[in-house]
Amino acid sequence: MIKGIQSGNTATFDAVYRQMYPTLFVLASRLSRSPEAAKDIVAEVFLKLWEGRSSLERVQDLKAYLYVSTRNRSINYLRSNSLRAAQELTERTMSVGEPSADDFFQSLLHVETVRALREAVNNLPPECKKVVDLVLRGYSTNDIAGLLGISASAVSHQKARAIKLLKDNVLLLIIFSTPAILSIP
Repeated sequence: MIKGIQSGNTATFDAVYRQMYPTLFVLASRLSRSPEAAKDIVAEVFLKLWEGRSSLERVQDLKAYLYVSTRNRSINYLRSNSLRAAQELTERTMSVGEPSADDFFQSLLHVETVRALREAVNNLPPECKKVVDLVLRGYSTNDIAGLLGISASAVSHQKARAIKLLKDNVLLLIIFSTPAILSIP
């Protein structure tokens, strides 16, 4: 993906944007404590990625690069809006320029878990996916049955099926999609 972005391939850039935007948005929201600021922060991260694409040869892990860029921009946002809050965040999340196992690590682990869960839900069979999407939106079993025109027991069956499939897949997705996170000291 790095090579594609370096060469100016907009399709590759769009794919990275679509894949990483939700995760980076959650991370920026948690760090900046502002969903509105998070939109701007992530937009700036992607703009800088595109503008600086010619210097990406030094980047080995694009995800890690985007996470660190998002963290740094979030800290800059806090500095410009509240020096005290930025100092607290900086002290908690930075150690010799590398992420440590504190708030940043916890936020990163959270957003990777959410990303892996979203990916696993998207890969469920269509009937399960419909039910899980509605469950995640807060609908009850009876509401889902009415919306989908199926029985409440069919909804319960699809929920049980989804849970079984998700239990098997989410942990594997997290482990295999986030090797950089697992190696953070």
